[in-house]
Formats: sequence, structure tokens, C-alpha cells
Amino acid sequence: MDQTTHFNNSLLRLADTKLVLGNICIATVFNGRSLGDFATMLAIAGTSLGATRALYRLLETAGEDYSWLERGRDASQIASIDVLDTAPESWADLMITIYLAEAASCALTRKLEKHADRIIANQSKMISKESIFHMAYCLGWIKTLIEYESDTVQAVVLKRLPSALRWVDQCEPQVKEQFVDSINALLGLNHLEMPVALDITSQWNSALGRAHALPSSLWEIVRFKDPELAR
Repeated sequence: MDQTTHFNNSLLRLADTKLVLGNICIATVFNGRSLGDFATMLAIAGTSLGATRALYRLLETAGEDYSWLERGRDASQIASIDVLDTAPESWADLMITIYLAEAASCALTRKLEKHADRIIANQSKMISKESIFHMAYCLGWIKTLIEYESDTVQAVVLKRLPSALRWVDQCEPQVKEQFVDSINALLGLNHLEMPVALDITSQWNSALGRAHALPSSLWEIVRFKDPELAR
């Protein structure tokens, strides 16, 4: 794989992760515990979907078809991190899932901040700042939840983190140190050791960074219901 192809694949994985994350936040906003949660979840959704469109535009300049990227693909062509595939079972699960997806995303954007193209570098800086804010919000909630739901928080971390580690290992190994630094804050709260990343399967798609199509229930949330409205 040449450097241009790897770079485009990285942008697509980042853009699609933000796409799925934004839609998950919209779908789960009513689980918020306060008005502040409603506002923050919608803010995460808005900035995530804005990042998606900006990244699709960057891919368009690299030769990809924008219409195809935004509304021309099916569930088997979405390149989001698979830690988002399974629906959260609790508020703690949602906060940890968002945290891990954003930690992986931020590790990549911090690398892209050094890109020679100023447009890519500046866009990456903006996305990094947004991800850091989202992670701080989630970590604040996780600190609170540990006091009352320690066993649940620990179980969720051990369930979700191995797949996020696999994504970094297989897709963006150069940013693993940055990712691990972010995760240490989460592990330290729970007094947990770093788990082992999940193994890749024979179905692993290195370009998409996942082994299977987006689950149908998640695809129903993400896909445009009426493509004509998006024109």
C-alpha cells in the first residue's frame, strides 16, 4: 500500500468514525441525566458530523466522489471504529464508548496536525480540540460513576478497550503511544492493567479497519433515510 492510499484510508476511517459517533449521540441524547448532558451530547453530535463533512471534502480533493462518500455507500463500506458497533447498555457504557472512540480519533488527528498541507493540519487541530473536550466531559462522568457503579465501569472498560486497541494496532500503529497515554487516565481511575488487543480475524479489511459490515441496527441510525433531502 502506498503512502497516498494509506493516508486516504486514514482520513476515511476518521471521518466515518465521527459519522457514526455523531449519530449515536443523537440517538442516545434522551438518556442524559441533566440539561447540561442534553446540550453536551448534541454538541458532540454537531461537531462530529461537522468533522465528517470537512474530512469528506478533503477526500474529495484527493479524488474521491463526495456524493458517494456521504450517501452512496452501504453498511459494508463504512470504515468506522468497531468499538462503536455494539449499542451501549448503560450511561457508563455510553461515556466509556465515546471516550475510547475519541481517544483513538484524537491520537490520529494529533499526528495529522504536523501534515505539510496547511488545510489538513489546521482542520486536524480543530478536530483534536473538539475530541479533547468530548473526552474531558466523558471522563468527568466516569469519575462520578465509579463512586456508585465501580463494577459496571470496570466491566465496560475491559469489554470495550481491546477492540479499540486492535483498531489502533492494525490501522494506525504510529499513534499507539498517544492513544495509550489517553487510556492510562481511564485505566488509572479503575486501577486496571492495560488489556490485550483483540486478534484480527480472517475477514479483517485493512482499508476499512474492521472485519464486518456495520450492524444493521446501527446502519439504520446512520444512513440517510431520504438521499434527496441531502442534496
